[in-house]
Amino acid sequence: MKSVLEMRIRAGRIARFPGLNGQVLLFLCHSLLFHIGLLGIADILLNFYLVSIGYDTATISLLQSLPRLSGFLIGLPIGLVANRVGNRRLIVLSTAGIAIAVATTALTQSLPIIALSRFLWGACFGANQVAKPPFMVTLTDRSEHTAMFSYHNLVAMLAVAIGSVLGGALPLIASQTLAIAGVDGLRPEEMPLAYRASILSAAILLLLSAVPILSLRSGAAMFNRVGTAGIGRWRLAPWRRLIRLTFPLFVFGISGGLTFPFFNLIFRELFGITDSAVGGVIGLGWLAMGLMPLLNPAVEARWGRAGGLTALMFASAVAFVGFSAAPGLAMAILFFVLAIGIRNTMQPLFQPLLMDSLDAGLHNVASSLCLVMWNFGWFVSAFGFGFLQLAIGTRSIMLVVAFFVVLNGLSIRATAERR
Repeated sequence: MKSVLEMRIRAGRIARFPGLNGQVLLFLCHSLLFHIGLLGIADILLNFYLVSIGYDTATISLLQSLPRLSGFLIGLPIGLVANRVGNRRLIVLSTAGIAIAVATTALTQSLPIIALSRFLWGACFGANQVAKPPFMVTLTDRSEHTAMFSYHNLVAMLAVAIGSVLGGALPLIASQTLAIAGVDGLRPEEMPLAYRASILSAAILLLLSAVPILSLRSGAAMFNRVGTAGIGRWRLAPWRRLIRLTFPLFVFGISGGLTFPFFNLIFRELFGITDSAVGGVIGLGWLAMGLMPLLNPAVEARWGRAGGLTALMFASAVAFVGFSAAPGLAMAILFFVLAIGIRNTMQPLFQPLLMDSLDAGLHNVASSLCLVMWNFGWFVSAFGFGFLQLAIGTRSIMLVVAFFVVLNGLSIRATAERR
């Protein structure tokens, strides 16, 4: 007999689009606003804002590592919280917390306060990421999980692409608006006020992104509450198996931490392009990150999730080597787009691979452990970026990234359960 959830999902499925139904569309609306605000506008402007108020690369890399440290520390405890309060409620609360952290970062020049806000930023983002995969797998059939995660990835990456372009343009718009209001001599390259106004707009957008989640039916949200029985199972969880299955996220975090927080600074340093040009280039990369995973269902059908991911990571590594050696901006942009676009096929394939390897009672603990692994890898690499840059240079760092992308593919092949 089919469950009530399955019947509701089938009744709401959109014809000709497996993995899409009314509940998924509401979730995608949330994701659109969330990613425009956070990973688009706020992330693209944060480093520029920190530079504008006088912080150097070493300090910025420390501040960039703090969210991953907090995500690492709260990783497993937040899974218990998710079991108690429900994943939908945790998504809403953590989204509001991120908005507060983003706004606080923009409203101060004090290093201790910025550091605390970055720590809160990471803790809330971590809680958000723990809650989402187990919540998402309740919104459609198991056979449609890869398609649904690919749709979600497309929306998220398109949103970040839009947000990156907005992030590059908003300081100029804000400076012109402030000039009309009587603030003379303000230029985004020299003054932090325009960056602050732009980052605050991202915080408002983040708050608005919680509304679609609140609109989801309460009945659907309750299906992914594990309850007290699930909490008790944590003591009996197969920890060695879970650590083995989630280890690729640690390697993925290392390559991510050496690149994503610093691509804006990398392009500015290597090619001397403007903020708006950086926003456009990074937006193009996010667009590729959204489109390339649409091939995931075909890759899965041909080679399986684990085999397909291994091949894709090797291709991404080749592109990172090309980025390192690119003599000019046009070639660098081409390799940049290929490198991060192919690498981003990882999450939409790996998440259903992991979730479908485990029973539902272990989904929250597995998602928490993924967060721990990913944040620990990201923290270590982001913290060390400034020192690596001084020691071997930016182009050589891309070769280090290529090595870890290859290792990522090999680790998926070695640890994935044969199915």
